Parts: sequence; structure tokens; C-alpha cells
Amino acid sequence: MRRYDVIIIGAGITGLMISYKLSHYKLRILTIDKNPEPGWGVSRAHAAIVHVVQLPFKSLKSKLARLGNPELIKICEELGVRYKRTSTLILATELHQLLSLPFVYLYLKVNLRGFDVKLRGRGYLMREEPNLSKRVLGAIEVNGYAVVDNFDLLYGLYEFSKMNGVDFSFNERVLGIEMRDREVRVLTDKGEYEASYLINAAGLWADEIAKMTGEDIEFEPGKGILVIFDKSVSKRLLAPLYLKPDPKTKGGAIMFTHDGRGLWGPNLRMASGKEDISVDGQDIEMIMGKFSKLIDADPGIPLKAYAGIRPIPPQNDFIVKRSGERMIHILGTESPGFTASPALANIVIGMLGIRLEEKEVRKREKFRRARDDPKNSKGRVICLCNLVTEEEIREAVRRGSRTLQGVTFRTGACMGTCQGSRCLADVLEVMASEMGVDVREIQLRGDGSWIVS
Repeated sequence: MRRYDVIIIGAGITGLMISYKLSHYKLRILTIDKNPEPGWGVSRAHAAIVHVVQLPFKSLKSKLARLGNPELIKICEELGVRYKRTSTLILATELHQLLSLPFVYLYLKVNLRGFDVKLRGRGYLMREEPNLSKRVLGAIEVNGYAVVDNFDLLYGLYEFSKMNGVDFSFNERVLGIEMRDREVRVLTDKGEYEASYLINAAGLWADEIAKMTGEDIEFEPGKGILVIFDKSVSKRLLAPLYLKPDPKTKGGAIMFTHDGRGLWGPNLRMASGKEDISVDGQDIEMIMGKFSKLIDADPGIPLKAYAGIRPIPPQNDFIVKRSGERMIHILGTESPGFTASPALANIVIGMLGIRLEEKEVRKREKFRRARDDPKNSKGRVICLCNLVTEEEIREAVRRGSRTLQGVTFRTGACMGTCQGSRCLADVLEVMASEMGVDVREIQLRGDGSWIVS
């Protein structure tokens, strides 16, 4: 039986952030995840926005988002992860909204200390954002936002942690937990482990892990749909002003990705289960109808609509709690869990109460992409839409991706305008060549998801 100082269940953004931080110290750490690669659970399908405004401000998730915001940007810089700073325009399109803007401005100004908040008139808005609808009467601009290359961050945290001593085990399910006085025993479908401390960061399945220790909590799986377009229509995030905010979502926005594609949504509705990532026409019509009123421009071709599932606890807020002296649960990490993850990790590590002895760490080598520096790129271009080269696909395999989905997440291949219709066969051939296998052995995401028969 292998023994560790700390075992972390879950390799989503929260579990990876804890792994990353603990990898700076002389500790034996294991991170377990039931998926084939890191970040394939809840963390796979969100907007990757570094938030500022999250209501209510007194909630734990709002406080941790404001604390985590600057640290997340710092970590992106340390890991060489791509991101773009931006702001959000909260738009008034009705007269009563315009009249309320000064009061909303003062409310945000008081609660968002450390972030720049400004009132903006029509002249500024039409000059800075010419695609805005003529119905827009005024806005509040909140600075401090950013859009991050989500998968670059997830894989960056994983790669740094691994090269600095953290053990990872994927495709491994936790079946039972035994709490003892001096250690915790973890039973999985691959074996047994002992640890001084156990951290439950299992995201959507954290409630089921918690039940193994006698904790009783039920999540409500909330589904949010995002629509991605081939181009962006603004330099900032555009959100409608709500005077009566929904308690479970601030309502979504017109956003964009770090590569400049448009991203609209999300909405929020209850999912039929934790595996329900279906999208129907009503979702798309609702998103298009809601946000198209904010602009007088064609958003371009809708490339894809996808759904993410978030764990919504009864308190509608993050829960960080102990089971005994040796286990900590992180529950209900819905939005803005991405932004809050560094602050959440700090709280959990503080709760462990263990002696932390620093060690020298190795830096992660940045994943170099042709679209960031076309003049100095090497090799033939495989994905024309996203300018992904053969060398990038081989590098993704060398860094550990063994499935098509892992390679596309790391490189962006097959995720452009054509959604892989032109480059899929070439990507598979390069993967097979680098892995030294027949192309028929490549799977989409494991579990027998064969692509070529």
C-alpha cells in the first residue's frame, strides 16, 4: 500500500490548483481523477472568464473570486499561459435602467475596492464599441476581467505539479474512504492508499465522495449553454444590466475567447442528471434572443453550442468543511470557481495545518503555438482554421495526451471554423505516428470511443 502526505480527489481546476501550490513544498502528494486527463469534468466547459462582479458580495464565492482574481493572472504568467485582460460593460437599454446607473455605480464602487469602476456615456460607448446597439443609453465599466486559455491553464498546472513531484493517477475511481485516528485510507478500483490528509475536490461528484465519510449533501446539477461564433463583436465583455439579479446566475454576457472568437451565454437551467450535456434549439434561441439586442452587428457563423454542468448546493455558495481532523471537502464549486480557485486552495492548505518546507521547483516550459508567433513557427500547418502545426500535435502527445480530445484541447486543432472536417484525418495520422501505433488505435476520449474502424 502506497502512503502519501496528502491525497487530492479530483483534477479539475480546484484540485489542480491545490496540487500546484503543494508541489512547491517537500510533500508526497497524489491526485486521483476518474477521467483520462486533467480538467475533463466541470472545468472542461466554462467560459474561462476571470470574474470581478459576483453577487451577493457577502457570499464566500464572491469574496474568493475577488481574492483569486489577481493571483490567477499571476499564475498564468508564471506558467506561460495565454490570457487577455479586458473589462465588462454593464449596459442600460431602458430609461429606468439609465436612471438607476448612478446608484448601481456607487454600489459597485463601494464593494469592488481594488478594481476600477467607471460610468460611461453614449459618446464613449459608440466610439469605443461601434457594434453596440443604438438602444444602449449608458453603461458601467468594471475593469479587472480577463479571458484565459482554459486548457492551457489546466494542463499547465498539471505539468508543473507533475514535474515537481506530484503523482497523478487517471482513469481511477474512488470506491471507499476509511477515516482513522492517524491517517485516511482510500480504496479505489485500482488499489488502496494511505494519507495523512485527504482533500475532496471532486467537483460535480464531491457530494458522492462526501457521503463516503457520512456527510449528507445533495447537489442540484445546473446546466449552462454557451454558443461560440467565428468572430468577436467587441473588445470588452457586454452584459445587460439587471436591477433584480437572479440568485443563481448573473445572466451571462457577450464574451470572447483568448483567440478572438465570439462566446455568448451561458443560460442556466436544471439538468436531468450529472451526465446531461444536451443542447436543444430552445437554449440557442434564448441566448440569441437575449444578447443580440445588445449589438447592431452580425456575430458571424455559430460554430458550436456546448453545455457545462455545475454543482449547485442548497446554500448556493461554496462550502469548505472538515470530516474529522484529516479530511477537507470543497463543495459547490460553481461559477466563479475558476476565478476563486487560487483563494480556495489557500484556504484548504491553511486548514491542513501541516508544516510546509519549501523546495526548489522546475519551471514549466511554455507550450509554443504558431498562431502566437507565425514567423518563428516550424513544420507544416495541419489545422488551417486555428493555425496548428504538426509539431504542436506531436508536442501534445509528448506531454501526455493519448486521445484525440486531449490533443485538440491542448492545441486547438479541429476546434476552428470547420470543426475538424478538413484536418481530422491529418491530426489522427500525426498522433499515430508520434505514438507509434496504428491510426485505428486512436480513441476520442478513451473507454472504447474508437474513431477509425
